[in-house]
Amino acid sequence: MNISVHLITSLILAAILYPFIGLYSLWIIVGGYLIDFDHLLWTMYRLKSISIKKSYFYHYNRHKKKGYEKDLLHIFHTVEFWIFMILASIISYRLNLTFFYYMFLITFAGMILHLVLDFISLIKKDHLNARAISLIMWIKRNFRTL
Repeated sequence: MNISVHLITSLILAAILYPFIGLYSLWIIVGGYLIDFDHLLWTMYRLKSISIKKSYFYHYNRHKKKGYEKDLLHIFHTVEFWIFMILASIISYRLNLTFFYYMFLITFAGMILHLVLDFISLIKKDHLNARAISLIMWIKRNFRTL
């Protein structure tokens, strides 16, 4: 998915939510756009590079190759991170930590938007195997000796 699509959709959702939750709506951008920071983490791991430009073109162009690399670990896109965000939202709500509650909940809403767009793109390209869904399963597949 093109990162500009994630930015535009996040800004639109933030603008829609702004009248209801004010500046907390900006957390949508963290979840909907900045979640892709984990792509740079993958590039650092896989290609030993911290170049944002190299990371962008690696991820943007890799699906065009016939033998594209599969099972990439994008840590913020895994089900374990989703569970963390849900639990953090619930705990901060129960502890009456309003700022953290909105931070986790609204960021998670942005993540949902982002992930829906990603999955639509992956389904269209028939590349559902391109990304690891679970951190635990990725570790099991890639470090069998553990």
